[in-house]
Amino acid sequence: MTRSKQCNYKLKCINDDFQVTEVPLMPTLTLKRPRRFTYIWIQKTGFTTFDIIEQIKDFFKLSFSDVSSQGLKDEDAITEQLISIKKIIKNDDIIAFNKKSKSKKNFCHIKHIVGYGNEAVKKRMLHGNSFRIVIRNLDKTISNTFLSYISSQRHYYFINYYDNQRFGMPSGPYNTHLIGRAIVENKWKDAYKHLKNSNNSLPKITTKLESTSDFKEIFRLLNPRKVSFFVSAYNSFLWNSHASSVVRKYTKSKKHIFENVGYLYIPTASSFLCPNICEVDGYEFLAKNFTIALKKNSRNLVVATTIYADDLEKDGLHKGRWKLTLSFFLPTGSYATMIVKQIFLRLSK
Repeated sequence: MTRSKQCNYKLKCINDDFQVTEVPLMPTLTLKRPRRFTYIWIQKTGFTTFDIIEQIKDFFKLSFSDVSSQGLKDEDAITEQLISIKKIIKNDDIIAFNKKSKSKKNFCHIKHIVGYGNEAVKKRMLHGNSFRIVIRNLDKTISNTFLSYISSQRHYYFINYYDNQRFGMPSGPYNTHLIGRAIVENKWKDAYKHLKNSNNSLPKITTKLESTSDFKEIFRLLNPRKVSFFVSAYNSFLWNSHASSVVRKYTKSKKHIFENVGYLYIPTASSFLCPNICEVDGYEFLAKNFTIALKKNSRNLVVATTIYADDLEKDGLHKGRWKLTLSFFLPTGSYATMIVKQIFLRLSK
């Protein structure tokens, strides 16, 4: 059993090292009036998508249900994505919004208006994401080995596990699945304790917290999509566990510990056969009546992509070390950090 940190490589040393561009499923655009929604293209860093939705909501004096995204992007990267707003805005509104984060290290900019239409964008309705990421703190031998490997294995496939971004923020703790499990089990006091321990902002509440309904009320004040995310994080934990058992059953594999994720089996051979889809019993948060329903969580077990490696250079952030850049596309829900971890596991054999 080994750990997933090989060669002491580093990712996300600075936000510029991790660039993610959403490839959205475009909504229907119309020039015909009346129109209800504006579709905007945003660039951000230092904020999660949930943070940005709240900023947009407050700035344009809207409700949570009026601002929607297709995907969720992390804060420790430079990311671009499509957002829909239930309001018709113009370029003057963009200028006013962008002024508030001008010259700041952490920012959200509306780059442009994509168009107007009559439907909100829907979550997870996107093709995927394009990545350009920098791997740092490499010695010269590992750098050259990596480049040689990618040149011969450009068409790469890997086990599509959820990575630690699904379970918490960079500064930790990684406990979003614990919040979700408590919600599923109707243990709202426990859910609140885990929420307090996380880096999620808490809503203001004047009620003295004593009963289950009091703790539940806190979650009613959150963005419903965030409550849904917590439940989805628990689903991700369950899926990883079941998927690992499937990999162990169908392939010659080895168990590794992935930091803030847990023990997972990875095939030992570069070529392997196992089921393409993994399905596990999970849960769904129903915002309308604030309840939980059973739902199958189905997801690709194996994902293929084409990887390009270039820009092997000296690493200015780590003396005597090297860095290189990877570019690739992944379908929605797949994690770039997980593919990098699995490549290094392959190289460490």
